[in-house]
Amino acid sequence: MKKFAAFGLLLVFTLPALAVEDGQVMYLGGTAPGVNVGVVGRLDTTAETALIFEYAGNKLEIPYAAIQSFEYSKEVTHHLGVLPAIAVGMFKMRRHGHFFRISYHDSNNVAQAVVFEVSKQLPKTLLAVLTTRAAQATQPEPPHAGRK
Repeated sequence: MKKFAAFGLLLVFTLPALAVEDGQVMYLGGTAPGVNVGVVGRLDTTAETALIFEYAGNKLEIPYAAIQSFEYSKEVTHHLGVLPAIAVGMFKMRRHGHFFRISYHDSNNVAQAVVFEVSKQLPKTLLAVLTTRAAQATQPEPPHAGRK
C-alpha cells in the first residue's frame, strides 16, 4: 500500500511537466485544416488584422474581422476525486489549464473553430486583444456572483 501511495504522489507531482510552458500555446483541436492536434507553438498578437498561431515552421492566421465568438475557460487539469484532491491540496496548489475557444470564418467563408491551451500568463493579454480587435465577436456573459 505504501508503494502505491508513493507512486500516486510521484505521478501527481510530475504531471505539471506535461503543461504548456511560459509563452507556449497548444492546439487542442478544432476544424482548422492542416494543423495537427497537440502541436505546440506561439500566438502572435502584434499583427493588426489577424491573430497568428505559429507552429513548426507553419502558421494559422485568424483574421480579427472574421472572428464570430471566443470564450476563455479555466479548468482543473486532473480530476483526482475527493480524498486524493485533499491530500494533494495539503502539499501544493492544483494545476489549472487555461483554454480559448475561437469560432471564425476562413477565407472561403467556411465556419471554423479552434481550441488552444495557453500558458497561465497569457489569458489577460489575449482577452484584451480579442476584446479590442475582434469587437464584433459575441462573448458569453461572465457568471455573476449574485443577483442584482
